[in-house]
Amino acid sequence: MGVEKLKRAITSALMACLILASVLTISVVTAQPAEKVPVIVGFKDKPDADLIQAHGGRIKCVYNIISAIACELPEPAIEALRKNPKVAYVEGDGVVEAIGEVLPWGVDRIDAEVVHAYNKGTAVRVAIIDTGIDYTHPDLDANYKGGYDFVNVDADPKDDSGHGTHCAGIVAAEDNDIGVIGVAPEAYLYAVKVLNSRGSGYLSNVILGIQWSVANYMQVVSMSLGTSTYSASLEGACNSAYNAGLVLVAAAGNSGDGNPTTNEYSYPAAYASVIAVGATDKSNTAPSWSNSGPYLELAAPGVSIYSTLPTYRVTLTSTYGYNYGTLSGTSMSCPHVAGTVALAIASDQTLTNVGVRTRLQTTADDLGPEGKDNVYGYGLVDADEAAPGGDTTPPAISAVASTDITTSSATITWTTNEPSDSVVNYGKTTPLGSTAKDMTMVTSHSVKLTGLATGTTYYYEVASTDLAGNTAVDNNGGPCYTFTTLAPDTTSPSAITDLAATAGAYPDIHLAWTAATDNIGVDHYNIYRSTTGTIDGGTGLLATAAGTATSYTDSTGTAETIYYYAVCAVDAARNEADLSNIASATVAAAPSNTIHVSSIEMSTGSRTVGRNKFVWATATVTIVDANGFSVKGATVYGHWESATTDSDSGITDASGKVSLQSDSVKNPPKGTTFVFVVDNVVLSGWTYDSTEKPSGSITV
Repeated sequence: MGVEKLKRAITSALMACLILASVLTISVVTAQPAEKVPVIVGFKDKPDADLIQAHGGRIKCVYNIISAIACELPEPAIEALRKNPKVAYVEGDGVVEAIGEVLPWGVDRIDAEVVHAYNKGTAVRVAIIDTGIDYTHPDLDANYKGGYDFVNVDADPKDDSGHGTHCAGIVAAEDNDIGVIGVAPEAYLYAVKVLNSRGSGYLSNVILGIQWSVANYMQVVSMSLGTSTYSASLEGACNSAYNAGLVLVAAAGNSGDGNPTTNEYSYPAAYASVIAVGATDKSNTAPSWSNSGPYLELAAPGVSIYSTLPTYRVTLTSTYGYNYGTLSGTSMSCPHVAGTVALAIASDQTLTNVGVRTRLQTTADDLGPEGKDNVYGYGLVDADEAAPGGDTTPPAISAVASTDITTSSATITWTTNEPSDSVVNYGKTTPLGSTAKDMTMVTSHSVKLTGLATGTTYYYEVASTDLAGNTAVDNNGGPCYTFTTLAPDTTSPSAITDLAATAGAYPDIHLAWTAATDNIGVDHYNIYRSTTGTIDGGTGLLATAAGTATSYTDSTGTAETIYYYAVCAVDAARNEADLSNIASATVAAAPSNTIHVSSIEMSTGSRTVGRNKFVWATATVTIVDANGFSVKGATVYGHWESATTDSDSGITDASGKVSLQSDSVKNPPKGTTFVFVVDNVVLSGWTYDSTEKPSGSITV
């Protein structure tokens, strides 16, 4: 199955799970009633909900990311299902715990701050599968983009523990001059709450959280949680997410005994599809409590890590007025790696999750015995090497030129070999005293200088700064570039000799001419009108048209009256050309003041929302006068019948048309008919011919 197809299928299944979960009681981590046991049933083929219900089961969720069903079953049914040929396994819906607070030099230790000069993980989507996030925290609020609460089954994953908020701050606390800064301070944070206020929760919810992450196009998943009990369901969910392209990172666990030869397993960290992260202290040594084992892939700072905490934890309020605190555990190590993954993805959008993983392994700083080992894995994660690409080269500037020079302005243009801002330093003398800029990041630069002195020589240089902050300046090798503004303009534009006037539908007269020429360009045209055949440029100004225009329509005349016109061009210096030739035309006779409906054209539209289809109809009504000319500005009133009964009104456009839309009808049966009836048409000075009530209909 392709990744996109898988994502669509998972989205559908997730919605089904959420709908089901909304009507079920979501248990907190307490003992279940004796007659029912929470389990996850894995199937060899497709999940069979009927089989679960036939054995007295109460279904919590039918997964799509794995072939399994989370449910509650009577004890005897569990053994019966284990023997059923359709069933692959039945395992307890065990409890997972936040990988603990064993009570942020870590960002500095992995050299993330070096990367920030050119890469802050911007817009990389990171799911924090944990206790939620305090999204009101001022060090997290700008980066928080949403999530879901699978504990309380709602869309408000607010942290009621603190663990998830602390991990989120390590990943992406904002670079905002307060509190702390995260490894990837511009990454997008998504809170996926699967653990309750005590930091514990069900495996079934963790699987739902992973499924949500795939369906919502996460790129990185950070899981500072685990259980010492292997789960085939959880492993299947991790494998499916990994196959869909996500990078999964998990805390290795805090159950170590200090003996590097002892293997302590924690899941999901120990699955092959997950990056398992152990802890180090300020001396790059693993603390005794950090788990060890062959599944360890990387190490990251995890001792005395300072990060964000929810605002309600007043006992840890910092001098900034917001909550921060120091915690320890592989829970803190995991988000250091998740943030580094975000930086690596931002540095190279072509990297696959396999490529990201390989890069982190090959760039890690080896600790402990040479090569990969059971305590540090491949070594301490190194953000600087995992996310290369620091740009220290300024833009290359070329093709500097001054264009569009007038008596008081000039435009400076140039190009750069990469997106950069645009700055022009200029003045009548050197050193240059004025600056004009455009901060838009482009490669084709254009900055207009205005308010310049007439007939004056100006000196200028250009500068551009790229996204990495590297600046280049081109001053023509030292003496600067120059341009001279134009002297005052006293030259009038050319006179127009081919003005033509043509009568249109009442009351329009259309004028057309060939564009005038001018040494600094035409600013606008003056249009004169009279009824005597004589036009004086000092009086009779009818209107102006833009300097780019070569036509104009006069709609202000009286019916059956002859009008005479002349046009002249005016330049930016207000030099006015001689009047054009005189052209004339007669306004058509006024049409009858009766209007009526010429036609009603019907059409339908629809949209699909989930399993529902909403259908509506549109009636396009055309209004004309007694001579068949389109009538603009008429208000059409009407109502809908049959499928819906709403009323509508609208005003006709220049073509005499107005489109009116009915209310939507949800899932209309085949043969449903929409009928629109015109009740009235109103236009000042006109009479509506209402001898009949015209209507239109359409059937879907």
